[in-house]
Amino acid sequence: MVKVKVKSKKQQTKSSADINLTKFNELLQNKWTDYIFVGIIILLLLFVFSGGLFGGKTFSGGDHDAANAFNTYLDDAKKEGIYPLWLPYIFVGMPSLASLTTGLPRMYDITTYLVDTIVNFPKTSGNFFLMTFFYYIIFAVAFYLYARNKFNNKLIALYCGIAAVFITPIVQLIIVGHHTKMMTLAVFPLILLLIDKIIDLNKNKQSITPGKYKILLFFVLLTVTLHIQLMHHHIQMLFYSYLMIGLYLLYELLASLIKKENVTAVFRAIILFLFASVVSLLMDADILLSVKEYNKYSMRGLPSIESRLSPENPLTSQIKDSPLDYEYATNWSFSPGEVMTFFIPSYYGFGNVEVEGRPAYLYWGQMPFTDSPVYFGIVTAALAIVGIVFNFRKNIFVQALSVTSFLFLILSFGKNFPLLFDLFFKYFPFFSSFRAPVMILYYFDIAFVILAGFGLKTIFEAVTVHGSQFTVHRKQINVLYVLFGIGALMFIIAFIGFENSYVSAVLNGPAAQRELASGVNPQQLTPALKQLGATAYSLVVKEMRVSSILIMLTIGISLLFIKRKIPAQLFAVLIILLIFIDLFMVTSKTMHWQDKKQKEESFKNEPDYVKWILSNNPNTYTFRVVEINEGTIPYNNKYAYFRLHQFHGYQGAKMRIYQDARDVVGDRNPLLLSLGNVKYVITDKPMPDTNFKPVFKGSRMLLENTYNLPRAFFVNFYKVAKDIEILNNIKQMNFNPREIAFFENDINKNIEPADSSAYAKLLNADIHNLDYEVNASGNNLLFLSEIFYPAGWKAYIDGNETEIYKTNYLFRSVVVPKGVHKLELKFYPETFYLGKNITIFANLFLLAIIFVYIGGVILEKKKNKK
Repeated sequence: MVKVKVKSKKQQTKSSADINLTKFNELLQNKWTDYIFVGIIILLLLFVFSGGLFGGKTFSGGDHDAANAFNTYLDDAKKEGIYPLWLPYIFVGMPSLASLTTGLPRMYDITTYLVDTIVNFPKTSGNFFLMTFFYYIIFAVAFYLYARNKFNNKLIALYCGIAAVFITPIVQLIIVGHHTKMMTLAVFPLILLLIDKIIDLNKNKQSITPGKYKILLFFVLLTVTLHIQLMHHHIQMLFYSYLMIGLYLLYELLASLIKKENVTAVFRAIILFLFASVVSLLMDADILLSVKEYNKYSMRGLPSIESRLSPENPLTSQIKDSPLDYEYATNWSFSPGEVMTFFIPSYYGFGNVEVEGRPAYLYWGQMPFTDSPVYFGIVTAALAIVGIVFNFRKNIFVQALSVTSFLFLILSFGKNFPLLFDLFFKYFPFFSSFRAPVMILYYFDIAFVILAGFGLKTIFEAVTVHGSQFTVHRKQINVLYVLFGIGALMFIIAFIGFENSYVSAVLNGPAAQRELASGVNPQQLTPALKQLGATAYSLVVKEMRVSSILIMLTIGISLLFIKRKIPAQLFAVLIILLIFIDLFMVTSKTMHWQDKKQKEESFKNEPDYVKWILSNNPNTYTFRVVEINEGTIPYNNKYAYFRLHQFHGYQGAKMRIYQDARDVVGDRNPLLLSLGNVKYVITDKPMPDTNFKPVFKGSRMLLENTYNLPRAFFVNFYKVAKDIEILNNIKQMNFNPREIAFFENDINKNIEPADSSAYAKLLNADIHNLDYEVNASGNNLLFLSEIFYPAGWKAYIDGNETEIYKTNYLFRSVVVPKGVHKLELKFYPETFYLGKNITIFANLFLLAIIFVYIGGVILEKKKNKK
């Protein structure tokens, strides 16, 4: 033990540090302090994002455009008074709500309707930047409130709010357009706050709210908060959120049982959390049941045809029944070496960054690509270590958070640490449907900010708890000196240099191995990697110097404060200033602004080739288009904005049969494109295939598919074949689709060849309905170039339901009896409407709880008055 004493002369009167500390504590007790500190956080957010808020700028991430492409689709649905459930504009059609692609506010779900109206209103004009910015404010303020309650210290709360909201990967979410991730994270601190409040429910006996009704209030608040988190439906982020909360509550329960303390409070919190989770899920039943049903048909819920046919891969421990291919699911695995980016952001090249005013992509790590490092601040890292070392043994929460953080870090390694990851992948519900294991590190970063709060609390208590004489364990003081020494060592290494070893690591690193495996000439690759390594090294050295200085400053001013050399005001201001500078220096490198007006004009203005298509083909329900750039089909939804039906698109959970067709048959197969009703190819250059002839040349070239097939046509015969055989027949183009259609099972129908009198004429079309007038010369088979999705699509001939058959692996067909008939195709997913009724009931139940709470409070007040 080491004692630090104030000199005898200063024992007679208060030291200046003590006087300042007293004044500072008085300031912190001021009722306006919380508002001032929240205002500071908001001002910093306004400063960081000022380019988009005041400067006429926006971000150019592809996900922004992918979402905005459906604005006209949603506008059309609103004008027609339709709640949109089917999206005909991408991938030969797919569910819009069930695939979580897009949707409109649901008036019958009160919570989400209010959030959509109050917070999400910029979405209606396509301003996803402004909408997401509001969630950054919510997240920062929620974190402030959580830390305020956890540490009972407004300064620590201010630090945590700033340190959390400016974490580099979290800021990156608005830049690349991953809006739903941010929206899921935004209320996570509020959930933690409410759980803490429930555990501590009976500690404050003087509460204004009557105790027996207060639990109802917390139940309502927790349910609503969980529901707001759920409404954005980023299932993977939700899974990690619940996993972190579950591990914390489990740890708290075990600790309370062992110590035989606070068991009832923890049990109450667990039961209330579970009950609130169930009600919030029921309030979202219409969407969740739809998603669950769609999952059976999507690439997230069904393994690929190739993996189902291939033997188990012992190298990757792949399971045939896993929805996602193991390699695909683990592509974005964090590597142990990249832990270095926690301290030196550019150690693996950073990602998209500007070097000397020019954009550069310098990432050379294991993942296919990344936009930024997983950097949460060297100041936070140093304070978190202090928090863990000083509090691990005595604080259950610090133990739980430290263990959970370590577990999450190991899980983020994915295929690099299969011992743990594969257990989750094989046996944990839903886990095998997730990709990008690195995503779990958002919660790891949040955990470290909270641990840093404990570090600050320890430093504050070293002065405030023991007054003019205090005691600190020698080994704990040594931790501060060790951290200072690490900072000094980093500074020395940065000046000594290690360029040769660093460039060598780049030359032999994951990116180099990946390029060599893809067939890149080593003689061409080596000079390029040397240049990349030299550029990245210059950034690394600069960051090492900055990081070392930040560590030494953080520990240095902490020691000065503990030893009463600087007042509390200065210490607090310096630490908060350090974390903001630390994060802003790194985060600002990721903020690649683009002129908003120019971007909107380029997105919304009809290109000349689109005008040509629409002028020559006014009914867009009779054909599709596909875009090919440099020989490949890009990932975008941009033509949906002009109501063009695309064969391609951009969505993370496509229908499995569609993806199988492209994987097996190939993107540019003429027969597949023709079966998909592709009439025009939008491209940058002519195609060698003579089936595609140029019809327009402007800003892009338009090629017409001379082999184009109608959206609906009669087929003379059918054959039965296995699924992979059907795809191979399409790939080899060895059948005439007007003559033969393939089924995977015998439909046991007598199909007669159609003669020249047979036709199918589209009468009416909207997003949920297709009406045809059909004339069959006999018992004819009508092929429909619409994707097969039995969970909602029904067919009616003259008002009588008829079966829809899965045809040519991914399309539909119906059998039409002889004569002229009206064929109606309607999308009516019964699961959605069942879920809608459950959602309404759950909302009414929550309203009833609110009325019971309000009534109970009024009755109690009346009793107290009597």
